[in-house]
Amino acid sequence: MTIRNLDYLFEPRSVALIGASGEEGKIGHVIARNLLGSGFEGPVHFVNPNRDRVLEQKAWSGVADLPEPPD
Repeated sequence: MTIRNLDYLFEPRSVALIGASGEEGKIGHVIARNLLGSGFEGPVHFVNPNRDRVLEQKAWSGVADLPEPPD
């Protein structure tokens, strides 16, 4: 068995958060805020079909709409 695919989990080049929220107190908001403040240098894509922006970042309506596939 190879471990090369674990690189995508432990060293992702990009991340998508499905269920990102701009509403304070929701888990999607906490995770979005933590992703932005984590020091991760790659693209972070927020997915929420009901919002255009989450924490001042563009939000995509679905995974198929993302500009690149996330790791």
